[in-house]
Amino acid sequence: MKLKFSIILILILFLGCDRFVEKPNWFKGNLHTHTLWSDGDAPPETVVNWYRKNGYKFLALSDHNILSAGEKWITVLDTADTDIWPPQFTIEKLEKLKAEFGEGWPVLRQRNDTLQMRLKTLKELKDKFEQPGEFILIQAEEITDAFENYPVHLNATNLESLISPQGGSSVYEVMQRNMDAVVYQREQTNRSMIAHINHPNFGWGIVAEDLIRLEGDPFFEVYNGHPSVKNWGDNAHPGTDRIWDIVLTKRLYMDGDIFYGLATDDAHSYYNFKVGTANAGRGWVMVYGHSLKDEDIVNALIAGDFYSSAGVLLDDITISDNQIKVTIKAEPDVAYTTQFIGTPLHADTSSFPIADDNGQPVHISRVYSNEIGQVLFETNENPAIYHFKNDELYIRAKIISNRKHPNPYAEGDFEMAWTQPVVLSTRK
Repeated sequence: MKLKFSIILILILFLGCDRFVEKPNWFKGNLHTHTLWSDGDAPPETVVNWYRKNGYKFLALSDHNILSAGEKWITVLDTADTDIWPPQFTIEKLEKLKAEFGEGWPVLRQRNDTLQMRLKTLKELKDKFEQPGEFILIQAEEITDAFENYPVHLNATNLESLISPQGGSSVYEVMQRNMDAVVYQREQTNRSMIAHINHPNFGWGIVAEDLIRLEGDPFFEVYNGHPSVKNWGDNAHPGTDRIWDIVLTKRLYMDGDIFYGLATDDAHSYYNFKVGTANAGRGWVMVYGHSLKDEDIVNALIAGDFYSSAGVLLDDITISDNQIKVTIKAEPDVAYTTQFIGTPLHADTSSFPIADDNGQPVHISRVYSNEIGQVLFETNENPAIYHFKNDELYIRAKIISNRKHPNPYAEGDFEMAWTQPVVLSTRK
């Protein structure tokens, strides 16, 4: 298998490098999830065990502004107030935990007539669940920041130590300062590490123009399974697929920098699976790597050796000098449509802002030409093949199933997958 989502001109070098001496494998993983360490509704061991039992090979626990380290005790209540956030931990959930892991597993204490439970650390979780070549845990953090009323969240994966929110005087500055903090830690520790921008449409916090000029790691969530993140956009705001094409086009026109799209579930809820809750399993990445080690997974992501999924699985993605071929792991009685999306080399990249009633620009992505992010070819064949015409800036594939997602982030969501962009040319 040959897999590389990067500039075609370096494809030959890539295929000849030493790390492809052994055949890589696909590793399913999630880079964004929450536990009782912040605002998830379940203990971390319950969370980890769910992913392990459901075929995931790696998981990054990314709680808000905290690492799963040190001591944290939570109160165990007789009953929970469902209107309170973050979720409360109850005797009922404690009994489920004991049933899952044994009576002696939870560490409990009494404080002033209050029952408390100590949360398991990442080290304890690794000792319990990790198996070489089968399942690993990766330390992560959701750096949770904001500018005024706009949320600005960024996940740091495989970091060594906690990074505090950096703040700033604009949405862009907040985002860039937090990205810079991750890059600085990576440089200081010489540790494989990435940062990615979370759910840009959450609270309509991040616009395309912020991402266009972002310096640092080129990752964002094209799909997030949380019901509040507005993947599809609305009449005024573009969806995340549209944002991706705008950002790709503008970045490639300016300096050739690629931009990758991740799928995550951003799970917070593990006891009640239904539409409207932030459940596990809605989105993930499939990483093509040599080994199931944290640094190898991160390095494969950096190289673009992955695709993103919300239900659709792929057998193979092959790129040659004249085509991209996507082979779907088809399921019986399920139909698939593959859209090859790109921007022509000489597309109109001009734009205009959305204005309020007084003619003042508002915090919404600018409006761009429909020449950006066109569906250049669509097919129901498997494998799906697109022949390069040599006038495309980039090509990416989006595969859409006719089967609705079994637990969608919103009603009407279908199972999908996204390949990473193949850059065919740049304009400088």
